[in-house]
Amino acid sequence: MRRVDRKLSDEKVCEIVDKCEYGTFSTIDGDEIFSIPLSLVRDGDFVYIHGAVAGSKKRLFGDGKEVTIVCVSYAKVPNLSDEELNKFMQNPKSLGSNVFTTEFKSAILKTLAYEVLDTTEKVRALRLLCEKYTPKYMKAFDLAVSASLERTNIYKFEIISMSAKAKILKQI
Repeated sequence: MRRVDRKLSDEKVCEIVDKCEYGTFSTIDGDEIFSIPLSLVRDGDFVYIHGAVAGSKKRLFGDGKEVTIVCVSYAKVPNLSDEELNKFMQNPKSLGSNVFTTEFKSAILKTLAYEVLDTTEKVRALRLLCEKYTPKYMKAFDLAVSASLERTNIYKFEIISMSAKAKILKQI
């Protein structure tokens, strides 16, 4: 990481992953890089996703395949008042890093992907995903699982290494 001053702790990495709306999963597929945004949930040293029983995920996310996951939990451009902008304009070298910039929190996970075959673990992962994305509908969870578990695959990604960085602007 070039900007070590922006490096975050492992605890902050987990917070970013837990708060992100989605992650982008990338791996090598023959001569190409396969990259797709997916809903995810973290449980300890694993990240879970769901998918269909056939298709790209089935082909690519199993048997210990190396997958990189990128998560962003915060991204915002500055929203300055005219007074704040005028202060930065007095020092033009400060414009790039304080006005024409983006605040962010991002994490990168290096993982190994596996298809989950154990029914208990599949249901637990689905419950975690639903609690994250659709918590107000959990009273229908058991019914939904019983109606669709056989046509749903779950993949888990064992976290091998992780890093995160952030840029948060100081108030002037």
